Amino acid sequence: MFIGNVWPGASAFPDFTEDQVRSWWGEQHRYYTELGIHGIWNDMNEPAVFNASKTMDLDVVHGNDGDMKTHRELHNLYGMLMSMATQQGLKQQLDGERPFVLTRAGYAGVQKYAATWTGDNRSFWEHLAMAIPMVLNLGLSGQPFAGPDIGGFAHNATPELLARWTQAGVFFPYCRNHSVLESIRQEPWSFGSEVEDICRKYIRLRYRLLPYLYTQFYEAHKTGLPIMRPLILEYPNDRSVFNLCDQFLVGTSLLVAPILRPSTEYRPVYLPAGEWIDFWTGERHEGGRTILAHAPIDVLPLYVKAGSMVSELAEDQWKPVMNERATVTISVYAGAPGTESAGRWYEDDARTYAYENGGFNLLESTAVFHEDKLSLNLAYASKGMNGDRDRLHLQVKSMNFAPAAVRTGQASLEEAGGSWSYDETLRTLSLQVPNSFDKLELVIQG
Repeated sequence: MFIGNVWPGASAFPDFTEDQVRSWWGEQHRYYTELGIHGIWNDMNEPAVFNASKTMDLDVVHGNDGDMKTHRELHNLYGMLMSMATQQGLKQQLDGERPFVLTRAGYAGVQKYAATWTGDNRSFWEHLAMAIPMVLNLGLSGQPFAGPDIGGFAHNATPELLARWTQAGVFFPYCRNHSVLESIRQEPWSFGSEVEDICRKYIRLRYRLLPYLYTQFYEAHKTGLPIMRPLILEYPNDRSVFNLCDQFLVGTSLLVAPILRPSTEYRPVYLPAGEWIDFWTGERHEGGRTILAHAPIDVLPLYVKAGSMVSELAEDQWKPVMNERATVTISVYAGAPGTESAGRWYEDDARTYAYENGGFNLLESTAVFHEDKLSLNLAYASKGMNGDRDRLHLQVKSMNFAPAAVRTGQASLEEAGGSWSYDETLRTLSLQVPNSFDKLELVIQG
């Protein structure tokens, strides 16, 4: 749960040190944290003022820890410092649990303290399209946790616009539907059962993919790489993606190509090098070319790179339970014969800072694909999260051969305490293995 506030500014405390201001700011949140509120939304914190300059007078003087500066000098830092104070103040009150801060304004470094949304947009198709390059550029600028107001903040969304925006929006790092009070109601159920069903389908898909998305947040935390990526980041030598801004990647494995115009069921989708699998149908497409995707109102063009490892919550556990008791399935999308791939899955308790002291699991995988054989190697780079997940659920999807045996080392998977089954219609191999290993090799033979 989170609420909004307005930061009075360091100039309100000219004789206080930064630590004293932070402590005071933390105490102002105690009332809310004691109610169970762990998040604060910092709005209008450029700061926005309804005067000629639209901000604080530029000759206002800030104490700045004894090094006095005018607002002209500190304006760009104001929102970031407010976010920092809010995050650190909340952290003091939450007894080891993580706070959440959302900010409209920021500067270099704000990613350490807050998520960002792209401000007061409008319920226009153009604003849906604009959201993609805006968030891609934020990610490339060092802020990976960002997203727009789904459906548009001002004006009135249409049923089709909300459906299409929700389909795209669930793949943005920051995901929320938000609108001004003066607009028409924008909840999915306000537009009838068809739009409600479409929105439900995609919101549940986001929940299903939370383990994969959480792994991308981990990578952003460790490396600075954005979660939502322009194709040029992963394929810098492909001239076809130099100016491509109407589709995007989530991590390296998912390619999302939203419908961005009304009354549209088809769109071109550029698939970069490699092989790409239609998420909905399992159809394989060779990359390095443009295809025409059919996308009726309930379909978002979505593709998985062959060879990828995508961790997912179980279908019937769409509510986000991000801990060791959640049923997580690791899905490997089979690559073409003669190819190799690597993947990872990260998890922690999603609540505390225990991960800073090793309280997390990091499972890494490599896969080698052949005509009638698949070698899958799993290894825990870290296994420091206490939990009771005694079995690991795996799937190999879009297989190009029917498996006859699964072995681990010199024994069959059954002899090692596991089990497997194969769905010939879906071309999906399901496996369960004891989760007692540090390293495990599975050989699937046709």
